[in-house]
Amino acid sequence: MKRRSFLNLFLVLALLFSACHKKEMTVTEDLPPQQDMGASSVYVLCEGLFNSNNSTLAFFDFTNNKITYDIFLAVNNRGLGDTGNDLQLYGSKLYCIVNVSETVEIMSKDAHSLRQISLSGRQPRRITFHEGSAFVCCFDGSVVKIDTNTLEVTDMAQAGSNPDGICIANGKLYVANSGGLNNPNYGHTVSVFDPNTLQLLNEIEVIINPTLIKADNYGNVYVLSNGNYGLYTPNVPSALQRIDSQNDEVVKTYDFPITNFTICNDKLYFYFYNYGSQQSQIQIMDVVTENIVNNHFVKDDTKINAPYGIEVNPANGDVYIADAYQFTTNGDVYCFGADGHKKFSFEVGVNPSKFVILP
Repeated sequence: MKRRSFLNLFLVLALLFSACHKKEMTVTEDLPPQQDMGASSVYVLCEGLFNSNNSTLAFFDFTNNKITYDIFLAVNNRGLGDTGNDLQLYGSKLYCIVNVSETVEIMSKDAHSLRQISLSGRQPRRITFHEGSAFVCCFDGSVVKIDTNTLEVTDMAQAGSNPDGICIANGKLYVANSGGLNNPNYGHTVSVFDPNTLQLLNEIEVIINPTLIKADNYGNVYVLSNGNYGLYTPNVPSALQRIDSQNDEVVKTYDFPITNFTICNDKLYFYFYNYGSQQSQIQIMDVVTENIVNNHFVKDDTKINAPYGIEVNPANGDVYIADAYQFTTNGDVYCFGADGHKKFSFEVGVNPSKFVILP
């Protein structure tokens, strides 16, 4: 009896997996045509579940109003890998960082794989670009330099503990050393490199557990430190800090709670998600005046359960928000107009987090 029950369970799970697999390959046309998209299409990277090998890459083509739930699988006849952490467009190529699989997947704009670079043992996390080179920060402490023409690794340097964010500003490379695997002894520095030589230029002290780091158009570097999540004493809350890239020092720490952010057209779009109350709020700060110009971005009754990613289309101000729900099931993507009203939404894979908007 137990053996038959186990067999029945196995068959049910197999059917469920098959259904999910088919959905990933399916193209649907169930959304009405959208107006004034300011883009031809959008890619959405879904992390999947850690150690489950189920990262996916969704693709919404606005020209024919079709969604492909996993275009990488459909085009390449293989999965993307385990835990996709970052997705960026540089020139004519898409670069995807797959953390647990320890690969950099390089694709054409139509998702055809051009090269898969193995970074075995390094746990790559994020990627940025400068003058024909890609720079990948990895949890083993390394920064890997890749030639974007030959797609070969050309150099490597050592940053701090568990780098989890990377950006370029004022001709310098900034790497946020989170120390996330050493909690409660988190990292508290940002390493500064010359991107041409990968020579270490500076170490900047910041609030503990720095992760996301981005630059604006004026040479300012914004770094999000996650603190210690309220799990230790003393409690160190999350904070956004601004680094002056001329002097490489923190010149301001902002007093609002923050979980994630992006920068577009002199505006810093950010949200805070309270994991205890499961409440969230999306706001906008002007990086020139440093004033909050929008306290409640969403103007309609759209409920975002667990925001997990944010991106803005510079062409028309559309804001894309990823909703991860319980972080174990398929998520949704919401597109809001610049006025804060929802334009449309669509389902994607598990834990959607990164967007690439194609013009």
